[in-house]
Amino acid sequence: MKLKEYKKKRNFLRTTEPVGDIAEESSANNFVVQLHRARAKHFDLRLEHKGVLISFAVPKGLSNNPKEKRLAVHVEDHPLDYMNFEGIIPKGNYGAGTVDIFDSGTYIPLEDFDKGLKKGHLKFFLNGEKLKGAWNMFRTDEQNWLAVKIEDQFAFAGKKKTKLAFDAAPVQLATLVSRLPKGKDWVFEIKYDGYRICAFVENGKARLCTRNGNDYTTKFPKISKALSNLDIENAVFDGEVVAFDENGRSDFGLLQSNLKSGKNNFFFVVFDLLALDGEDLRALPLLQRKEKLQRVLYKAENMLLFSAHVENGKETFAFAKAHNLEGVIAKKINAPYVGGRSNDWLKIKCGHRQEFVIGGFATSEKNQVLSAIYLGYYENKKLIYVGKVGTGLSDALRQELRQKFEKLARKTCPFSSPIDDKNAVWLRPTLVAEIKYAELTKDNLLRQPSFVGLRGDKPAKDVHLEVKNED
Repeated sequence: MKLKEYKKKRNFLRTTEPVGDIAEESSANNFVVQLHRARAKHFDLRLEHKGVLISFAVPKGLSNNPKEKRLAVHVEDHPLDYMNFEGIIPKGNYGAGTVDIFDSGTYIPLEDFDKGLKKGHLKFFLNGEKLKGAWNMFRTDEQNWLAVKIEDQFAFAGKKKTKLAFDAAPVQLATLVSRLPKGKDWVFEIKYDGYRICAFVENGKARLCTRNGNDYTTKFPKISKALSNLDIENAVFDGEVVAFDENGRSDFGLLQSNLKSGKNNFFFVVFDLLALDGEDLRALPLLQRKEKLQRVLYKAENMLLFSAHVENGKETFAFAKAHNLEGVIAKKINAPYVGGRSNDWLKIKCGHRQEFVIGGFATSEKNQVLSAIYLGYYENKKLIYVGKVGTGLSDALRQELRQKFEKLARKTCPFSSPIDDKNAVWLRPTLVAEIKYAELTKDNLLRQPSFVGLRGDKPAKDVHLEVKNED
């Protein structure tokens, strides 16, 4: 066949698959098995021989059970460059779908390969990371073959399923800075305004966890179901659950109101892939993880969104400011995923906004339910007072907050410095509020603060004042 049929089936202006030519014959005997999520999910077995890859589409993959026969369809030869190909074949092209390398290594022909191709009987030993041992392949007609595992020390009855690489993980956090980083080592994403979620998918079920370990699966059932329907064995995703307003902006207040009203119009914007099909991906560079993520989400339901990135930070930040977005996230392209705050991820905000701990509230003649909320942040285990907020509170929200506050009342002020206010009712500092404000004064008080919403996904003890790194 050589490569004539391979090239005939492809438009290389529309696909990133390698064009390739017949390579010089070598004695390397490499092989690759690729997971091809096309119209029908299948595996592609490719064996290097005489400068090309002899290729078979194996719908269910090679079995390690000698009692199980697997169909293998002989397809066109592929160029040797295809051995390293991973990516998306765009819709409308031959084989449209995603391609990932499942396994690779070397193989040993146990019988003459040329004679075997001619007679319709191949026998070889695979030495890969996942596939090891000897297989027989028998041709049943012009195109179809059967692949059968040979009894050896690598054979076992039944097919092993991969397990989730880990079932808990600290999320990576971004460091607040005042300026965009320079250089070609960075890409930029929009900063979304929602709940940070790690999603663990295994055995057809998805579990959604906040950064402090709260299970939010039942809050977002449609997202959980969409993740469960992905064509994967298991995976761990990192992203943000958001609600979009009529202008396409993520809105935390809208997210909370939709949760209260029982609406399910939420989206999971996924920006990282930490594990896939039993493999821990956190040590891989960012762009490699995102390439794999994009392929996994290629045919996902519309509430699962891939968080795209660009290389031009100035344009991204200008767009964020022009559309009144929260800001942008800068990420190092070659950095691994590391739990906790680091300088590999940076956040540049369009305005001032962060979480503060609620330490008390007050009432007034005008607002006898709730007039203001006392706020603070932790520093060296002390709760530092930062001011109070009364703006951004609807009547319904005042009632709701007051009901929550009734259960948290305490006699003494929780802040490190005493506050002389006879109208204050002090609270156990367990609730966290999202606040936007104009600036922090010289007296360390918020100027023009406005209440955005409660943050049930973040523990109060982890709330510290975010100080911009000027480096």
